[in-house]
Formats: sequence, structure tokens, C-alpha cells
Amino acid sequence: MWIDINVHLELMPASSESVKKAAAAVSVEFIATGTNPDQWDWLVDRTSFLAFGLHPRYAVQTSDWMSLLEGYLRENPRYAMGEIGLDFRRQMPIREEQEIVFESQLALAKELDRPVIIHAVKSHPEVISALKRVGLSRFVIHAFSGSEDIAADYLAMGGYLSAGGLLTRMPRPKTLQVFRSMPLNRLLLETDAPDLPPAGMDHSSPEYLPIIAQSLASDLDINLSALEQLSYSNACALFDYDFAQ
Repeated sequence: MWIDINVHLELMPASSESVKKAAAAVSVEFIATGTNPDQWDWLVDRTSFLAFGLHPRYAVQTSDWMSLLEGYLRENPRYAMGEIGLDFRRQMPIREEQEIVFESQLALAKELDRPVIIHAVKSHPEVISALKRVGLSRFVIHAFSGSEDIAADYLAMGGYLSAGGLLTRMPRPKTLQVFRSMPLNRLLLETDAPDLPPAGMDHSSPEYLPIIAQSLASDLDINLSALEQLSYSNACALFDYDFAQ
């Protein structure tokens, strides 16, 4: 079984049932991530494993999102947190607002002992500093594309790194070198559907995870079935859940 650790089900062009059926046909289970309060209620009844959090894009939320998030997580011990993080591209909310929102969520994840799916764009040093301040070790950096030094910092804290569809679309020798040299028991896979489609696709979907995996297995020179087994075991370890049940 394949595990796709980051799917935005509410943004998919197909219905949630169609997405789940297509994924199941190629032995893919996925984690649906809700990135703002408007999505959380919608997702609850649509799939079995969820991650809720406030994405940096929504760091200027004025609603009582934190109490809502805490309520969902306390009532559902299986839920993870995500996708949260820092994104310092120019069009995103100001850094200070993002950092307050991010660190408050990390503290909640630490208190509740929940794994966290982290978005880090142009912000790795700040993400690393926040993780160290909070003392959080159960996390994955989604769609990792940083340097070996940055990867080493995350791995030293106990984190995981996730590979996605970008690796199939353009030469990324530095990123591939990270995945070649890292401990394979810290490797996870994702589509980030519907974003980051693999080469030749106009959008991503959980059913395309085996395509991404095949490309990565070739780049890493490992057997595809071995990659399936180890990435499944890694997902079960981080999220403390047997996805096959």
C-alpha cells in the first residue's frame, strides 16, 4: 500500500468519492489536509485520516480558529496537524503574523503529541528555529526541496522529508542528492494534490502517487516494491496509525 501524506481533497476537480475510488484502485491511501476553518467541517465526513491546521496563507484569520482547531484535535486523537508553516514569498501575509500563528500551532501539537505536516517556502531557518524553541520532533517537511545542510538539521531533530511530483518535472540534482543520502526510514511520499502535478499531468491526484514513486525509485536506484514498503512503514511510524486497518 502507498501512503500519500498530503492531499487537499476540497480543492480537487473531481468529487471526494471519485478521488478515493481512483486512489484505492492503485492501492493508495491518503491523508486529507484541511488548511483553514472553512475546510475542517467539510472534510470530517469525507475520509478516514485527516490533518487540520491553519496554512500560512490564512495567517490573518480573524475568527476564533485556534479554539476550533484545538477542539477538533482533542475530540479526535487520530487527527494530525497540517498543513501549517511559514511561506515568505512576497504575496503572503507578513512574517510576524505567520510566525505567531505557526509557533502557537507547534506548541499545541507538542502538548497533544500530534505529528505535523509542515510547509516551508523561503523560510527553512525560521522553521528550524521555531521547531527547536518548541522542542517538536514529530513532523514532516512536505515537498522538500532544500539543501543537504537544511535536510540534516530537520533529520537531526527527528523529522521526516517528503518527496513529491516536482521531482518528475525538471532536473533537481541537489534535491535528489538529499533523498539519496538521507536515511530511508525518514522518507515519505506525497502528491500535494491537486498541486505539484507529475510530468505530463495538468493537476495532481492521489492516484498518481505510484508515478512519482516510480520516478523516485529509479533516481534512488531502489526496487519499487521496497520503496512502497519502507514509505508505508515510515508513514505508520510518524502518524502512529496502521493505514491498512
